[in-house]
Amino acid sequence: MPAWEQAYEAVLAKDCLALGARFCPVEGAHEDGRARYELAPGTVVAVASARSSSPSRAYVVEADGTVAEISTAAAEDLVDPAGANRRAWRRRCSRVGLTEAPCRFAVPAGHGYEAETVYGWAGEEHVAACVRATARCAWFRAVTYEEALELGVA
Repeated sequence: MPAWEQAYEAVLAKDCLALGARFCPVEGAHEDGRARYELAPGTVVAVASARSSSPSRAYVVEADGTVAEISTAAAEDLVDPAGANRRAWRRRCSRVGLTEAPCRFAVPAGHGYEAETVYGWAGEEHVAACVRATARCAWFRAVTYEEALELGVA
């Protein structure tokens, strides 16, 4: 890994990838501007630049000792496989711009939205819960993972 980046144990904080304990590079192993680490195969590494407190990239240590870059989503799933479906649902709702807090949208007259009904949103099915609807406005929030399980769509 580049010597100017710092390697940390990958952990989850609030269900998102975060920096754990810092790994120390092997003494005198800086070659060609790269730092060397002795880590066990399967170790998930979160990398941050020198002055950052959040991970910018993630790696996993392969069986032969090399590292392979992986997405932060893949790193989260390796750290906590049991929460993979929940995080995938959160990312799906996030892609369409909805959060669990209701947001008001102006809609055309005769829109047909009804409160307490789940709709598709921005190309994703079953992600928007209408919490209130009037003639000109509708309030939507993201369907929670628990609700998605109840609906059988997660």
